[in-house]
Amino acid sequence: MNHDRASTRRGHAFQASRRRMYTPWAVGTFVIALVTLLLGAFFLAPAAQAASSFTFVGRGNGHGVGLSQWGAWQAAREGHTHDQILAFYYPNTTLQQVGDIYRDPADQVLKVRISSTPWKSNTTSFSRVDMKPTVSAASLNGVTVPVGSVVRVTRSGSQVQVTIDGVSQGTFGYIDLKPGGDGSSEGRINIQLTTSGGTAVDYREYWGTLRVQPGDDAGELWVYNFVDLEKYVRSIAEVEYDWATTGGAYSAYEAVKAQAVAARTYAMAKDGNTLADNWADQCYRGYSFEATYPGIARAATDTAGQILTYGGKAITAFFSGHSGGYTTASAWTGSNALPYIVAQPDPWSLRAPPDRPGWEWTYTISADSLSSKVNGKLNDTSGKTVSIGQISDAQISARETADVTSRVKTLCLSGSNGSATVSVASLRSLLGSSNIVTTLIVSVNGDVGVGSPTPEVDPGPAGNADTGSGVGPVTGDPAGDPTGITDSVDGSLMPGEFYDVGSDHLYHDEISRVVATELMSGHENDLFKPEGTVTRAQFAKIAVCLYNLIYPTDLILVPNVTARPFEDVAVSSSTVGDTSDWIAAAKGAGLVAGVTATTFSPYTEIQRDQMATMICRAMGWEDEASALPSNTPGFADVPHGSTHWAAATYLLSKGILLGYGESDGLSASLLGAKEPIKRQHVAVILCRVLDLEQ
Repeated sequence: MNHDRASTRRGHAFQASRRRMYTPWAVGTFVIALVTLLLGAFFLAPAAQAASSFTFVGRGNGHGVGLSQWGAWQAAREGHTHDQILAFYYPNTTLQQVGDIYRDPADQVLKVRISSTPWKSNTTSFSRVDMKPTVSAASLNGVTVPVGSVVRVTRSGSQVQVTIDGVSQGTFGYIDLKPGGDGSSEGRINIQLTTSGGTAVDYREYWGTLRVQPGDDAGELWVYNFVDLEKYVRSIAEVEYDWATTGGAYSAYEAVKAQAVAARTYAMAKDGNTLADNWADQCYRGYSFEATYPGIARAATDTAGQILTYGGKAITAFFSGHSGGYTTASAWTGSNALPYIVAQPDPWSLRAPPDRPGWEWTYTISADSLSSKVNGKLNDTSGKTVSIGQISDAQISARETADVTSRVKTLCLSGSNGSATVSVASLRSLLGSSNIVTTLIVSVNGDVGVGSPTPEVDPGPAGNADTGSGVGPVTGDPAGDPTGITDSVDGSLMPGEFYDVGSDHLYHDEISRVVATELMSGHENDLFKPEGTVTRAQFAKIAVCLYNLIYPTDLILVPNVTARPFEDVAVSSSTVGDTSDWIAAAKGAGLVAGVTATTFSPYTEIQRDQMATMICRAMGWEDEASALPSNTPGFADVPHGSTHWAAATYLLSKGILLGYGESDGLSASLLGAKEPIKRQHVAVILCRVLDLEQ
């Protein structure tokens, strides 16, 4: 460190001065003067003043993980689309249809436990439940219940007692009331809940089946709603209703759409487990809410089926009211790291809401009160009970990242009997979340403290460095673009950059490179969709572009064809460079062949072994691949003699294709030959090809 070096230089200078000849009286005079100077400085220097109170200034509202609702609102107001908003708050994910992952319709029926007032409480214990079918008659254990008839359920011993319009139907282990009809005549159930404390809640209406069963305690009833995913999302009350209005002062429809996708994704990530209808999961209010606020339901319709996935599964799409300008990943570091949960600057949230940008909050507590609350009641980070006497100072000692605008991890409290380092999460729990609203503490008594001196960096899967987890150091202007991919002047994306491929994405450089060389391109709305797949038609175009890049003096021309290159490839002669033109060019140059003599299956996802053959053809490596000895080590799932063995084995020998480890005792690795390949992995493979040629 610089201070150490400066200290060393001063030491050398002093040692040199000792070599000079001093008389004894001169030495004595020098020592006396030096001691007098030091003592004077000590007694005259003002003592550090103990603070009589502590003022915490912070930002945000909520846990700060994933989507910031007010940040999404601001983004929508600035013209960003819902998919761009989602790509920012959930990086490294893919936006796709739920049916692509969960193909069994039964997987899209959710089980939700109903509470008395989900928008403000979590009371789920009831003494009586009254239900009335609406629109169409319902079915109760095989008995038809007409529209408007009242089904009353009470507890009887270990079972439930049921009456319909006052007529006893007997006792049951549980009952399901299923609405009838379909389409516009599909029925619903109106329900009134009476809590175990005797409070009757106003009727509200639900789609789907309502189940009433005995609870764990005597006299207690529990209620569940089995509801279709899309109808569930239409009734999620997680954003202000006026955001979904048209032309209103707070209208931000794309933010409402983003919330609908997050809600749908969160529900599917529960993987069949019961959802709470309140803050424990997300606020679900049933059809009554949908009918009152149709804009919320419209956002669900306009995003129907859309979910966010990572690794082929729905992600746990956390969201909160306001990130305070910095999202957090504090609970997801090290072995728990998830690539879509990141700590990053959130400039949109710093600009919202209009009347309270950043959602700033302030809390002041006296030193006496803080000392009383902390001593003997709070543990430090080592697990020891804090006992430091009267607290005189509190300093931010570590943040989640090296960025001083990120969330605080620990505080150092100094007192009359010593000091202690405590976690902010523990202190917040002790003092109350209504006081220390979030862990994004900007300053304590005006002191911003420091960033994390040893920021955590996730090693990534299989030992890869930097997966873009966002928990390492963050650089740049926190009020600018946190992805580091936009122009610092006008905020537009720089060439080769995408909203869903931030600068910390594991394959950012490879994706930027293949886009810059025009081997691949992005999708609409400045998205690359790295987790998406590549079709045979798309890779035919990639093969032509790869050949032309490697052999610029012998270009493959792309004609505007009028005849189909294959029977299943439609022609658009009015469009130059359409799919048929690229496939025709690739076929004419011998880079591709059909799946049969007459068909190409252009929109089928390309398989990995097929891709290997197309690459070898484009690079002119076919002869070398064909000359490989039959005992050349290859992939276990691409056997010798198969159509693509030579190409796949050749690319393996060159380090272009890598396997997935040994399989079932076989020494050879697996290619996953018949599996589709992700766009981000195609980018990596193409970069390996280019590296081999340079």
